[in-house]
Amino acid sequence: MNKILWIVFGMVLIFTDSVWGISGEDINRLNRAGLSGDTIQLIIKEKVVETCAFTVDELIDLKTKARLSDKTMQVLISEGSFLKDRSSVVYGQDVKPLNLTSVDDIIKLKQAGIGDDVIQAIIVSGSSSQNESDRDKAWQMLNNMGIVVDSRK
Repeated sequence: MNKILWIVFGMVLIFTDSVWGISGEDINRLNRAGLSGDTIQLIIKEKVVETCAFTVDELIDLKTKARLSDKTMQVLISEGSFLKDRSSVVYGQDVKPLNLTSVDDIIKLKQAGIGDDVIQAIIVSGSSSQNESDRDKAWQMLNNMGIVVDSRK
């Protein structure tokens, strides 16, 4: 009985290779949606699909519905990556890839006419991985525009 279980488990692994990583079809979908090669490489490097920081459909929506630029997509992917801090993951803890916004929030901002530079500034101003100078510049830009970002946890 135990041997049969291992055979079934092995067959599942063989036939579900795309579950363990981004598939070739996913890469083709991202490419067809208009993501640049550099952005797709960042998605693969940061393992944002494997760690469930973003789904392929969310990334496609950000590019096609929100029409984010590749630069904004790259900032968002870097900030949303679980690998950005390279610290150990403590299982059982509530872990979120982005504290400021969800994919739907970003799409709504873009549809409301907010530019990529403002969206990038919102992401950077609340980031803990950016250096303090970049955060201050982003905050100052938003402040000068009359936009207040509440980054309290």
